[in-house]
Amino acid sequence: MLLCLTVYAQQNAASNFAGVAKPKNKQVSPEESQQKPMAQFVSPISVQILLGSQGIGADVKYGITPKLSGRFGFGIIPVTANNMFGFSAFPVEDQLSAKFSNLHLLADYAPFNNKSYRLVGGAAYLVKGNANVIITPSGSYQFGSQTLNKDQIGSLSASVDWKGVAPYLGVALFKSFPNRLFNMNIDIGTYYLASPGTSFTGTKLLSDNNSQAAQFNQNMQGYRWLPVVQLNFNFRIK
Repeated sequence: MLLCLTVYAQQNAASNFAGVAKPKNKQVSPEESQQKPMAQFVSPISVQILLGSQGIGADVKYGITPKLSGRFGFGIIPVTANNMFGFSAFPVEDQLSAKFSNLHLLADYAPFNNKSYRLVGGAAYLVKGNANVIITPSGSYQFGSQTLNKDQIGSLSASVDWKGVAPYLGVALFKSFPNRLFNMNIDIGTYYLASPGTSFTGTKLLSDNNSQAAQFNQNMQGYRWLPVVQLNFNFRIK
């Protein structure tokens, strides 16, 4: 009798323990079974140094979504060159200078899963956009019975000025943000500049060329595209 009671008590305890420990089966919907855990997006931040056709500059870039980022920065062009022009029958000295500076706000969007190709759009504000050339005769010249030196002949000066807002459209190649610390990428595009203001003047014997100012202004109105081919050195800070 004692043996039977002992066996019965052990079976009863085991069944109670199993009833407490055994979890209930949870019903999982087909939608829940197909869902995969998504990694949380952390907005990257980087600083990039610009070098290209719009001069030198820098950007701060911020990742808004996995496919969309924005950047704000500046670019400057300080260029001076001498003796760029030549006239076979009229030797001259010339100096060409170009000074451009802009503040730009751009957005990069990757339309495909491959983020090595991005569309870029935005605008820049031209703080300064000036190109100027001064042409001066070099040497003495014979006009009839007179011999004139360069100081008596005078000089020609032409300048073009762009200012205001310039929309931008282009593409960017290679990854926008480095995986770790550093990468390089490329921008190819163009700014559409505002209609320029111009001046064309001559001094002394060349002052008759002032009448060409209107024609020079008309000729320069079509120069409103500023191509951009730019290499970016990108340093990730977050």
